[in-house]
Amino acid sequence: MKNSIIALILILISLPTLAMDYGIDRLSGTDIHEKLEGKSLAVLTHAAARDKKGDHLIDLLHASFDLKKIFAPEHGLRTMADDWIEDGTDEQTGLPVISLYKRTSKGPTANDLTGIDAIVIDLQDVGVRYYTYFSTIAEVMKAAAPLNVEIILLDRPNLIGGKIIEGKVLDANLTGSFTAYHTVPTRHGMTLGELALMINHEKNMKIKLTVIPVSGWERESIIFNMDRPWIAPSPALIDIDQVGLYAIWGTLENFNLAIGRGLVNDLAFKVLGAPWITKTESLKLASELNAMGFQGVKFEAYQWKVTRATYAGQTAQGVKLIWDGQEVRTDEFTYKTAQILIKLFRARLNVDKMSPQSYGSLTMVNAIRNGTPWSDYVKVIDKELESFEKRRIPFLLY
Repeated sequence: MKNSIIALILILISLPTLAMDYGIDRLSGTDIHEKLEGKSLAVLTHAAARDKKGDHLIDLLHASFDLKKIFAPEHGLRTMADDWIEDGTDEQTGLPVISLYKRTSKGPTANDLTGIDAIVIDLQDVGVRYYTYFSTIAEVMKAAAPLNVEIILLDRPNLIGGKIIEGKVLDANLTGSFTAYHTVPTRHGMTLGELALMINHEKNMKIKLTVIPVSGWERESIIFNMDRPWIAPSPALIDIDQVGLYAIWGTLENFNLAIGRGLVNDLAFKVLGAPWITKTESLKLASELNAMGFQGVKFEAYQWKVTRATYAGQTAQGVKLIWDGQEVRTDEFTYKTAQILIKLFRARLNVDKMSPQSYGSLTMVNAIRNGTPWSDYVKVIDKELESFEKRRIPFLLY
């Protein structure tokens, strides 16, 4: 009965009971219109940047303002690329497209910003530190600040909520990489607008930054049902429930395991395994993972044909994760799952490849490797989260 009540509460708070206007939905407002009018604009955006009517940001800006060029983040502009992105031309507007996801660079040059007064940004984030759109925004801000180019960020809600924060706060000596840019927890509970305000202040960028907030979003809301069609922000998140799964065990991609990435990605972050795991071992793995006792999560032995990335073309044995949407403490889940994988497969698992940037620190990686109980290490995490919760207060918009 208790679990049924919890599930019902989660369903109710996830439904779009409030009419939400994202930053892009407010673009036609008089105050925002006046802010953009008469300026030479660039835009940083991607395929998911559509308003509730279905209109794309590029088309809206191109029709009403002086849009000069387009910056594209990881995964491309109007497509779902999963490789390095090259410069090009937007077929619909004829405007130049400058990639911010090249092998050699992930930010604009001073030449790219010549003649630009302001950059409009709209990106769909997924609420975890290792997703790269915050890094891209930070690199754009860093390049724009000395040139006095203004940033106008059209905010979106944090899909996995703004109240709950989880995971090791990234150690300061690990910051600056594309998937570990700033000292925030794995699940930071902030929107991209709030993160931009934070890094502008904490890195003393002194950039002119305006965030157009979401109207109608509350921090407590976890959004797995939307008031508009879901548009994947990256190829492996074709369904909105995969956003939650990505937060739950996306960190485990460091291991030499297949996690369901494929040509269609219907299994992405729903499975975990490898060709070198036997059927007997997959049953044992499912049993051990179920014994963790997370409410709303269960595992079953599973076999599938890998169609892309690690082990493409081979048959993998492992587990399928079945999740009913109940809240799961993501850092505990990752910590315990990694320890079970190491216990069962240490000789075949690339334990040496565990990334301190992904987990937040080398101390956490070593604690997992060495079998330190979660009940001991969580004290380190919770102390840091308490401090971070106070630190983020000046930058919260909702």
